[in-house]
Amino acid sequence: MDYDFNIDIHCHASWKPFMSGRNNAVHTPFETYTNEIEAWWIKKLSRQIENKLRLRLGTQSNFDNLHKGKVRVAIVALTILEKAFLVANLKADDFFTFALKELVSEKKAPWDYTLKSRLINAITGFHLDDIEYIKKELQQYFQEGLVPEYHYFTQFNLKQNKEETYTIQFVKNYREIEEAVRPGKTTICIIISIEGAHALSSHAPDITFLKNNQGRSHQNDEADFTSLAAYANNITEMKKWDFVPLYISLNHHFWNGLGGHAKSLTKPVAHIVCQAEGLNEGLKALGKEVIRLLLTTDNGPRVLLDIKHMSPQCRKDFYAFIQSEYWNHHDRFPLLCSHTGMVSKSRTLDALIAQDDEAELNSNSNYLHEHSINLCAEDIMMIAETRGLIGIQLDEKRIAGNNIINIVKNNPKLNGIHLRRQYIKVLFANLFEIVKTVNSKQGWDLLSIGSDYDGFIQYMDFYPSTAEIPVLRNDMLEFLNNPEEISQPGFNYTLLLPEINRLMFGLSPKEILDKIFVANVMAFLQNNFNR
Repeated sequence: MDYDFNIDIHCHASWKPFMSGRNNAVHTPFETYTNEIEAWWIKKLSRQIENKLRLRLGTQSNFDNLHKGKVRVAIVALTILEKAFLVANLKADDFFTFALKELVSEKKAPWDYTLKSRLINAITGFHLDDIEYIKKELQQYFQEGLVPEYHYFTQFNLKQNKEETYTIQFVKNYREIEEAVRPGKTTICIIISIEGAHALSSHAPDITFLKNNQGRSHQNDEADFTSLAAYANNITEMKKWDFVPLYISLNHHFWNGLGGHAKSLTKPVAHIVCQAEGLNEGLKALGKEVIRLLLTTDNGPRVLLDIKHMSPQCRKDFYAFIQSEYWNHHDRFPLLCSHTGMVSKSRTLDALIAQDDEAELNSNSNYLHEHSINLCAEDIMMIAETRGLIGIQLDEKRIAGNNIINIVKNNPKLNGIHLRRQYIKVLFANLFEIVKTVNSKQGWDLLSIGSDYDGFIQYMDFYPSTAEIPVLRNDMLEFLNNPEEISQPGFNYTLLLPEINRLMFGLSPKEILDKIFVANVMAFLQNNFNR
């Protein structure tokens, strides 16, 4: 079937509007709006902040932008702002870090060294009341965070925009999607996912605990199942929802007791908050039990696992666990990574575990983002063997090396379409890395778009929101119709034109783009979303 639309498997359409006013949200997911910044001095600098950080201080994947971008199916990730995001990094490594910490953190006990709520408001667009609630009152992630966001978001089921040009439909299975996207219809289908299994917990750590545990290792902790009953109850409740999440990532940015997370924050945010507790550790015994609760059908539909944000050690442990407990017993469910980039230097998880992430991050010669949060060849083959899915993240800091974007952007010889082509080359370097690893036409069957719009990404120039996805698709099509060598002087990645032609494996440019933007996801949903 020839689908004339696009799909995004990871965006956060609900997050900003849900967090636009405690118990009385000011905005709806339909609206396109800019962040309402409370601090006047930050408001005056908002344009400079946006330009410097490449951070969109406004909505990106709201329903109107989905409609403009011809996105007819969106998998929207619900998530709860982790309380650790509101605590200043207490490790002052140098004068700059110390000065920055002093500038952005509160001084009054017991909230001393929590980040100023007005700063969080400026960066995220979240209402001050919502930020203050999470910081000072929220005690249960599931009951007080995830459940309210779910109810807020799903109230827009079957609602139309003001002009009545399209309808939002939260869908329960593939059959409903197939009906909703028929020619002549203008329905946008919404599927729920969850980013971070902390959202399933009945516990949220208090501020003092977070401050005291920065940098703590959990490698030698004994198994602790104290919270397992609460997880079991919450997962059972979640699986009774009208719209059960299709998949969930075990980890997000901070330690949650289930398994080690990968380093995901870069400067200057990495100076301000501390990810060190449990960083890069393995899968814990409690995490295995939570995975069992998600995968079993005894308590409701199976919820798949998204490997995004798992550390390399956690991914290695996870693969070994599901191989032993499921695949060896003829239960081979698909794996996916909803939003990611690729590494090219470390081919195995052991190599990623051993590498110095900080050194790789600061390298001036990496064309791709060689950080261990991204997928290596071993990850790609695991996903390929299960007929899974990989979402390419539209985040320049995640798909490109530390300096490549600046070099391209500051080249006075590049402008307009020529500059856009350099971004497209970086994007295709990630895509071709996957196909080259699989080394067959089936490599193209894994690929999709997982934008992470509204997830506070550093968006690529020319594609700041979902509305520009047709422009992105057209630019990618133009590149494949007229391909060029992918390389940059002084950088360690080169893909020659003959290799590009070989890796297309006889597929036409249109066939490849149709796969990436819609057909692969539709096939995945047809096989795995039949509740």
